[in-house]
Amino acid sequence: MLQAAATHSTDGTPAATNAPLGSVCAGDTTFDTLYNTYRPLLRRIALRKFHIPRADVDVLVHDVFTTYLAQQERVREIHPYLVGGICNAARDYWRKADKERVIFCDAETCPASADDALLNSVIETLLVRSALGTLGPSCRDALHRFYVEGETATAIAEARSTTQGSILRLLHYCRERARAAYRALREEH
Repeated sequence: MLQAAATHSTDGTPAATNAPLGSVCAGDTTFDTLYNTYRPLLRRIALRKFHIPRADVDVLVHDVFTTYLAQQERVREIHPYLVGGICNAARDYWRKADKERVIFCDAETCPASADDALLNSVIETLLVRSALGTLGPSCRDALHRFYVEGETATAIAEARSTTQGSILRLLHYCRERARAAYRALREEH
């Protein structure tokens, strides 16, 4: 293998460790030296500039170095090649993550998300169901037909052989009872 530099400093360490990163050329270094020199820089770029999660950074860095090994003969300047490689790998990472998010999370609350939105949504749904369960069948039917099926108060009144005013009063009374039951259940939890 080729050494990074033929000259050594006064303490016996290779002089290339003190050289700026941009001065390293493709034919002048061993892979180990190259990896140890550029790995921290590539990790820092992926973490700070592209906000790649720590768990995925090393995979991207290894992919960049693997690509370099496959293309080594065609690389003229290592620094721009590796920096460009990590930037492209990070952008590709987020493109794939966005596609996965769209595929699995088309809804407002994503079941695959790591945040508390799903848990809060489930809790709210269960509380509303429990509150509606405390109402009588007449209230549940009127609220369901009005809010879920979209029927007008007039249509509900005709189906029940009553007036629109009595259905509006019934809906008001049922909403008040549902709110009171919801608040009581919310305070318990």
